[in-house]
Amino acid sequence: MSFRTRLQAFVDSRQKIQIWYGMGCHNTVTGRVLAVDHDHIDIEAYTHESDGQIHVRRILIPLHLILHIDITSSETEEVEDDILVSTGRGMDRGAQQQSTVIDLPDAPRGYAVRILSQLNTSFSNRFSRMCVGPGGMYFAVDGSVWFVDSSGQLTEYARIRGNSTISGLSFDRKGILYVATIQGTVYKIDPNKSGRVLAQLDGSLTGGGTFLADLAVGLRDEVYVSNFPSNTGGIFKIDRLGEYEVLIGGAGHGTQGLLLDQDGYLWALEHGSGAVVKRTTDGREIARFAIAETSSFNFADGYDGNLALDSLGRIYATAGRAGTVVRAGRDGKAELFLSGLLNPTGITFSADGTLFVLEAGRSRVLRVAALDKADRTASATALS
Repeated sequence: MSFRTRLQAFVDSRQKIQIWYGMGCHNTVTGRVLAVDHDHIDIEAYTHESDGQIHVRRILIPLHLILHIDITSSETEEVEDDILVSTGRGMDRGAQQQSTVIDLPDAPRGYAVRILSQLNTSFSNRFSRMCVGPGGMYFAVDGSVWFVDSSGQLTEYARIRGNSTISGLSFDRKGILYVATIQGTVYKIDPNKSGRVLAQLDGSLTGGGTFLADLAVGLRDEVYVSNFPSNTGGIFKIDRLGEYEVLIGGAGHGTQGLLLDQDGYLWALEHGSGAVVKRTTDGREIARFAIAETSSFNFADGYDGNLALDSLGRIYATAGRAGTVVRAGRDGKAELFLSGLLNPTGITFSADGTLFVLEAGRSRVLRVAALDKADRTASATALS
């Protein structure tokens, strides 16, 4: 592969790199390659400045001055967060509208399962959470949040620049998007796409390391964030000013999926047991029940064990390793709802009671709709 071809590959992949360049002295720049011509590369660079903010600038670097390019050394904390942008791009090379009914083994009677959108297969297994928001569904892949409208069309809604991986996202009632990354940062993004860091969480306070997995937003703009670096971990609570505390922590409390219901109860999937735990917002346990065997979940990554709740109080959980979605009623009795999936991750209800599932292993969004209108009404979402 020629040097210029390699640079063009960085343009196509939007890979962040670090470049050493100069003559007689060495300069470095960290950023993404926007374009390559015969003589120069156009770099979108971003660095910390003395005012504590990350600044973006455009740099043209002559090709003959480039000494070295490094991919891994640019993955540093100092440029890992703080900048969020809306690009309005479509997901190129793979986003196609689909409407065919698909055949799933043991599909629930009375439901039609369709492909809403086929995504770029190069992102396979990197899709994480999904939530309902203004105008449709939103899901995360790596450091980007994507919007899917009712026809299956995709648009990139917002992107976090730097080496960040989104693990949780949720809108509040005002249309403000909250985003958590596995690295510990929680962002707050207003409808104009102006974002800021709400909190930087230290997972060691819950008894383990930092691997944020999901978040939920309360009626008073408080934010709950789950953490599960191992069997230890727990749940953080963040107030509107960004101050945070450990709500639940310690061995056995590593938590993945998280949601709040309309009655103000906090539901969480416990990492070590595969159980769904219902708590008050001060952390007191109300009930728990096993949703599936722990072997059904991909606990090695932070994207499994997502939760959704319908208006009848039935809770749904993704079990990625088993390729299923499990449903449990108010009595805690679990049943298989969907099977034959390949690493399902995100799951959420729309306002009309339609269930959406993000099937990461096949890079697609599934629409699971009840055929009977009365059942659709009964299955309307109860989540914020």
